[in-house]
Amino acid sequence: MSSNRRYDRSIRYMRDRWPIFIALYGLLVMAMLFIGMGLALDWYSLIPFSLAILLVASYFLIAHAYVAYQINDAPGGTAAEILFDLAQGEPGHQVVCIDLGLRVTAVSIARHLTTGKVTVIDVFNPQSNTSAALRRARARAPRTPSDPRLNWIDSSTSLLPLPDRSVDSVYINQILSEFWIVEEQEQLLDEIRRILIPEGRLLLAEPIRSCRNPLLTGILTYPLPTDRQWRSLLDDAGFEFQRGEIARGLLFCGRFDKPSPTAGKQMQLKLEYD
Repeated sequence: MSSNRRYDRSIRYMRDRWPIFIALYGLLVMAMLFIGMGLALDWYSLIPFSLAILLVASYFLIAHAYVAYQINDAPGGTAAEILFDLAQGEPGHQVVCIDLGLRVTAVSIARHLTTGKVTVIDVFNPQSNTSAALRRARARAPRTPSDPRLNWIDSSTSLLPLPDRSVDSVYINQILSEFWIVEEQEQLLDEIRRILIPEGRLLLAEPIRSCRNPLLTGILTYPLPTDRQWRSLLDDAGFEFQRGEIARGLLFCGRFDKPSPTAGKQMQLKLEYD
């Protein structure tokens, strides 16, 4: 495998976020020019300021590149592969992949199926999904492959176009975090719960606050939720956490099951004695 193919996902991730990388690289160049100017013109007071810019820009540039690699190409498999393992999916399962037009997760899941089928539901809404990086990623997304295992549908978070209790598993790979309105996250989870069969599986992957490299990525990931916050959101939506893992310290991958109708029901006998 060539180096370019090996880091292809990381390069695509950075390309979608090119403004931040260009800005940081520009600061590096500017700082080096200021240092050279200070030395040439004996403006020594300019050098400490320039060194500070150089160090800060270097930190953020390295941290952003590190996050890109860890999320996309680090050993241990992609988020989609981790979720499929957590699902303990079968080749004949009827699967739904909630997407925002990126298509990568659905294609990855379909590779594991034989007689099964993946229904890909694109719930992108420009008013709700305002990330510029997401729009650039959608524009560069691979073409829809011709595959009988894949069915592509456009929809919204308010009503997924599938019957009640009709799906074995639902995958949402870094989808909820793209909705800045919490009510829409809850709305989507309610719809997912509706279409899942009893004891159906919701497989979720979301970025979290770094717990492995706080010195390198702490500042970048500090605004993100923790894995406990994601678990709490799913618990409030009526799902039961089964198992999960923190991938490379940056992604929470978890399996949540829809309870059966009889789950938690216990017969209480109230006997009175004379």
